[in-house]
Amino acid sequence: MNDLIFVEIENLSRMCKFTNCSHTKEPHCAVKNALSEGVLSYDEYYAYYRDKREEEHILKQKNKTKAVDYMKQRKLFREA
Repeated sequence: MNDLIFVEIENLSRMCKFTNCSHTKEPHCAVKNALSEGVLSYDEYYAYYRDKREEEHILKQKNKTKAVDYMKQRKLFREA
C-alpha cells in the first residue's frame, strides 16, 4: 500500500469533528465523507486499518526488538 494513501487518511482524520473519531459511526467524519464521495477507496481504507491493527498488535508483544524488526520489514515502522 502506498504510504501517501496512509498520510492522506491521517490528514483527513484531523478534519473530523471529534478528536477520538473511529471513522465508523460518528457524525461529521472526514474519512467517511471521503469514502462516500469516492475520494478515498474502500480498499485503501481497509488496508490502512488492517496495517494499523497489525501495528498495535505487534507493539503489545514483549520482545520489542523483534516487533520493531518485523514492522521495519513490513514497512509499518515510521520514525517520528
